[in-house]
Amino acid sequence: MKPYLPSSNPQRTTTREIALFIFVLLVMSILYGTPRLFAQGFSTDFIAEIGVDCLIMTIACLPIWWLHFRKLAHLPIKQRFALHILTAFVYYAIWAGLYYIYNCIVGLPAMSSEQFFQNIGPNLLFYIQVFSSLHIDLFFREREVQQLREQELRELAYSGEISALKAQIQPHFLFNTLNSISASLPPEQEHTRVLIARLADTFRYALLSTQQDLVPLSQELDFMRTYLSLEQGRFGKRLVFSIESTEGANEVLIPPMLLQPFVENAIKHGIEPSIEGGSVTIRCIQEREAVGIYIENTGSPYTTSLEDLFLGQGVGVKNTAKRLENQFGEKLHVSVNDNGGLTIHFRIPC
Repeated sequence: MKPYLPSSNPQRTTTREIALFIFVLLVMSILYGTPRLFAQGFSTDFIAEIGVDCLIMTIACLPIWWLHFRKLAHLPIKQRFALHILTAFVYYAIWAGLYYIYNCIVGLPAMSSEQFFQNIGPNLLFYIQVFSSLHIDLFFREREVQQLREQELRELAYSGEISALKAQIQPHFLFNTLNSISASLPPEQEHTRVLIARLADTFRYALLSTQQDLVPLSQELDFMRTYLSLEQGRFGKRLVFSIESTEGANEVLIPPMLLQPFVENAIKHGIEPSIEGGSVTIRCIQEREAVGIYIENTGSPYTTSLEDLFLGQGVGVKNTAKRLENQFGEKLHVSVNDNGGLTIHFRIPC
């Protein structure tokens, strides 16, 4: 199944982008056509000739547009600007080839060498004006998205401050109570004592998450081991889990409690509904200049739409996906794996 990728992308085709492309094409056609209009006069042949020019220039622009604004949109803007030096001449080669085909079809003589070189200047000027306009438009669209992200981060930060204030209201009372309960248990209930100690550890880490912006991945994975051990006490043999991390991945810094909503979701949709239970696997892999994090589960097959994870009443996965995009500019990838469970994948830049 194709992964579901939430949230919008300013690189995607918009009505504004298409309208801008057509507008620039019309303006350039008028600029190029006006001198010839005064020289040749208004006629049907002249309009047809201008129409053919516009069509050929448009077709020649399309592969260059696709290359810069789709295929290589992830490259830094400086590299894409440098690439325009090459693609401008690729555009002109496509334009000349299309005109050669057109002349053959309508029975006109092929373009002479003199005409070939005479048309370089106007075509390169057209190229510069078209793609300058598109880059300017993209800049403002990305600016709008960035402003929305900053506003969402401010709202999340405010929400986090409120949560931190609530979490700081007598937290030691909770820990002391848990310690009292643990101390009152008889020796034969050692397993219960261990579960209470792990529960206290999860509360401490949850409190830590309100006080620190970033923690090492190794610390987050330790918390997930504690959390899954608690869930194992609940499900018994129905839950098996494994946590793997390659060398170098443990030191990357991530927001605390980032993985917990995904693991909780795996248990809710995969382990809990299944009589036989299943497994939860967390894999952290060094991938060039980032760490790839994969959370997979087996158990009950996931049968509803992947969009429900982001559009339903639950906010854990939806908010975490928004957090990843706003803080790191990374997408959350969700897909159904070969076992029918979910695979959640995202990257944290090193």
